Amino acid sequence: MFEQERFIGRLQRYVQAEPAIQVCYLYGAFGRRAEDAYSDVDVALIYATPAERDIGWAGRREFVKGIMPYVAVRSFDDDHAVPFLHTTLYSNGTKVDFNFETMETIAPHPLYRELRILKDSDHWAEQHQAASSRLAPAQPYISPSDLEALDDRFWVMCWDIVRLLKRGNADKPFPIYLQLLYFTLLPLLNALPPEEPARQRLIQATYSRDTVATAKGLSELLENYLTARATIIRRQNLVFPINTAFESEIKRLIERLTR
Repeated sequence: MFEQERFIGRLQRYVQAEPAIQVCYLYGAFGRRAEDAYSDVDVALIYATPAERDIGWAGRREFVKGIMPYVAVRSFDDDHAVPFLHTTLYSNGTKVDFNFETMETIAPHPLYRELRILKDSDHWAEQHQAASSRLAPAQPYISPSDLEALDDRFWVMCWDIVRLLKRGNADKPFPIYLQLLYFTLLPLLNALPPEEPARQRLIQATYSRDTVATAKGLSELLENYLTARATIIRRQNLVFPINTAFESEIKRLIERLTR
């Protein structure tokens, strides 16, 4: 629908003409052959050395434009989580993550168990895939210290939102609500596997200008948060101190105010 295959065909021809790129493969949905019309494209561009990769990285914007020169494009560096990751959105709807790597620095990983190889050098990509396929899939994890910091933030933010909503103010608590979702729920979602029911319950957050309904929804979010936290503690066998006296009192207070 969004011309991913057209992009992939042009990408393959483009990297074949780039001698510095030793290997190019697709991973993720396209690597697993599980893509659909709305899948994004995960691309690994493998260079022989960091020096050659650095040259390629310096020309990344021209590179992504050159693949489909007649399609408007927006792109940005998304390397805060993954070094040398450049995210691109073409105006035909094709969204691509370009991962600039080297043979020296990219290690086998369960993410690369299934690949669609577009260019290879001396069967390097095949060997890389075989090594990756022998690794067990990574298990979601959140450390006790990270969970404690997240927990402290959640209780304060949750109460801030409730007390402001009880004033009848739907505007002021909204930015706090967004921070609550980003700083607390996102790490929990990342730490729980997709099939976990507790994770599914977290994906029910709602916010509206109806302060009564939003406050009630926040009380439900609190319950779902506690279920997710308990699930993480159980799944990871974490030693995690819970201040039962504090939580019981605050929970009762929020339940009373949000009925």
